[in-house]
Amino acid sequence: MTDPVQTNLPQADGSKRYVIIEPILKKDAPAHLHETGIFKIYKDAFGDESHLFTEPAEKDGQADDLPDEQNPDYLGKLHFSGKHWRYEGSGLNSKEQETLAKFIRKRQALEATEEFSENANPPEDPPLNPGSLS
Repeated sequence: MTDPVQTNLPQADGSKRYVIIEPILKKDAPAHLHETGIFKIYKDAFGDESHLFTEPAEKDGQADDLPDEQNPDYLGKLHFSGKHWRYEGSGLNSKEQETLAKFIRKRQALEATEEFSENANPPEDPPLNPGSLS
């Protein structure tokens, strides 16, 4: 997952808590970014259709103006390593953490499948049987 996404977390009272998941990316070479396995989680305003999420993520440099510790919308980070994940922060309860970890894993799997299908060679058309063209 290389672009930020908006999602919601169901609450016990039936309401939804809206959040932004921002992947932390590492730049290996010019124009070559890859995931680090770390995702920052922020509060999101209800119905906020920010331009941030209709355009690709900023790819060059860090865009943080406010350190996470001072940002009232910062909820923590999810770190993924292999099949394991851990949460760093205090803004999400354990159920919310698990829900977001599953969401991220599912999103990564979906993107990997889409990337594979886009890069895969299309199947060749079967040869025509000349005898069936009568």
